[in-house]
Amino acid sequence: MMNDNDPILFASISGDVLTLSIHHTTINAENALRMQVEFRTLLQTLPPNIKTIHLEISELLAMSSRGFESFLLLHQGCVDKKVALTVSKLTQIFHRLLSRMGFLRLLKIEDE
Repeated sequence: MMNDNDPILFASISGDVLTLSIHHTTINAENALRMQVEFRTLLQTLPPNIKTIHLEISELLAMSSRGFESFLLLHQGCVDKKVALTVSKLTQIFHRLLSRMGFLRLLKIEDE
């Protein structure tokens, strides 16, 4: 069970890449709003050497429409900061969802 104070995103930096991992299996509307706050905070405090944000979502099993809105906000924040955004570790289901919703035009998907 997730505590309200537990982060949804786990961040690590390697060189000029900030890797964000989502460590919660379901992003409902409430968790999506928390994730949006975490995205905004990360973007506001982004070290100047970061050139890429890499989002790993392998543990994501379900997501509300607010969660998809969070991805759009992260994408726009990266565009504003001139930082590349890549997404990896997609399940087949999420790859299809992102494709159907038009996200594949916005997000660079990396297969590992």
